Parts: sequence; structure tokens; C-alpha cells
Amino acid sequence: MRASLLPLVTQDDVEQLVEPILHRYEDLTLVGRHLVVKPVGHVLRFIRFGNWIFDDLFNVTAVVDVTFLRYSSWATYGGRALYDNGWGSWNIYDPEEVERLRHIIEETTLPELRRVNTIDDYVAYRLDEPKPYNTFSFDTTVMAHIAITKGDFDEALSIVDAAIAKGWVDHLPTYYELLKKRDRGGLITFLRKQQARSIATLGLTDYWKPTPFPLEL
Repeated sequence: MRASLLPLVTQDDVEQLVEPILHRYEDLTLVGRHLVVKPVGHVLRFIRFGNWIFDDLFNVTAVVDVTFLRYSSWATYGGRALYDNGWGSWNIYDPEEVERLRHIIEETTLPELRRVNTIDDYVAYRLDEPKPYNTFSFDTTVMAHIAITKGDFDEALSIVDAAIAKGWVDHLPTYYELLKKRDRGGLITFLRKQQARSIATLGLTDYWKPTPFPLEL
């Protein structure tokens, strides 16, 4: 599907765009079309380049996510678009626009992402999303997982049970029985295995820094 007469944005285009930035900062790496802030722990911070609907309308989005959910691909929930003069898409074949984009990334976006280091930082970042599009507190999967990581099993169970009662889930979570039993060891093992699978799936193993969950401390 084509939306303009601009050439399709390729991986080479993305690499040329971020090359100067990568040379200036040792805590960054490019994984596909994702500029990732290292290290990757419980929180994953990245900037995604390119739109998955119109490849020639080049969108740039800053994303903060957690790594202990189950992922089969990169997610951009709660992503914050980087705009050029109020317009959402960038023309990376215009040198002036490229310089403006690099400036925004280095001076505004990366400092914001670098401030998000813990699960609590992640929650604060997501709760600060612009309204009326902020649906973070209604994401029962994320909220239940976060409660589990903190050892707040009663809160996690109440979130899951409420979602079941409202028909928001079509099957019980795989960790449900462990949660009902308050099986701390079993839940830690579940989180660890799920996190390791997601890290491997996203190709982030080399940048992952395993960190204890709050309920382990």
C-alpha cells in the first residue's frame, strides 16, 4: 500500500539515519528498526523507525515496555510519536528533516528514555501518557504481572478475577493456579522463563542484564 511518491524506507536508510547517533553513545544499539537503550533489564526502552502500514510514510516512535510479558514480536503499546512541526511522518530523504529528527532524538527522547530504569519508573512513565489515549491502567495483563513482580499476590489475583468476571479474558492465565496458591517460587520461575523467552525472541540476549524481581529482594 503506497501513500506518497517517496521511495520505500529500507533498513539501510534506517542504519544511515542512526549511524551518527550510535557513534556518539555507547549505551545504544540498533536491532532491526529499533534503537535500543542498553542494558535491557526488566524495562525495555527503544525508538522504532518506520511505519508498518505505509512504509514510505516514515514514523518514529519512542516506546518503554517491560520484558517479563510474553512477546512474539516487538510491541509499541503506549508509544509516543516524535513529530515534525506537528506532523507525524518524516521525510528522511530531506537532509534538514533528518537533522531535526536526530536533534529531537538526542536532546529530548533519549534523555526521557534513560530516566526509566525500574518497574516503578515504567509505571510512572506509562501513567503520564497523554489523555484521552491513556489506557494503561486498564491493561489487566500488564497490571497483574507488575503486581506479581512486587509480591502483591492479593492485588494481582483481584485484577485477574475482575477481568475474568467482566469477560475481558477468554482463558485463565498460565500462572493463575500458582497465583491462587501464592506460590512465590513457582511465580518467580514463571516470570524468569517468560522473560528469557521474550528476550531471545526479540534478539536482545546480548544486551540483557538479568536483575532480581522486587519480590526476590
